Amino acid sequence: MNPSSALRDHPEGCTLSVRVQPGARKTAFLGLSADGARWRIAIAAPPVENAANHALLRFLSDHFALSRASVRLLSGEHGRDKVILLRGVRPHQILALLPAAPR
Repeated sequence: MNPSSALRDHPEGCTLSVRVQPGARKTAFLGLSADGARWRIAIAAPPVENAANHALLRFLSDHFALSRASVRLLSGEHGRDKVILLRGVRPHQILALLPAAPR
C-alpha cells in the first residue's frame, strides 16, 4: 500500500481521497484502505445535517495546519467516500504529515 496513492495534484493544490466512518468514539486517521486508494478517517460527529462533513474538514485543517478556507469538500457530500481539496500545498507536503501507513 502506497500512502501517496490517495493524493493527487490539483491546480489549486492537491486532493486527498478519504473514506469516513462517522459516529466514531474519537476523530482520528485509521490508516489506508485495503487498495491504498484512500485514507480511512473516523469522525466522532454523527452523519446528521452535515455535521460529519464539517468535523472532517475541521480535523483535516487542524492536522495539516491549513486555514479552514483552504480545505474544501470537492465530492462525496452524502457518501462515505470523499475527495478533499487542500489549497496551496503539494502532495509531497501532505504526505510528510500523514501518519505512517501500517505495514
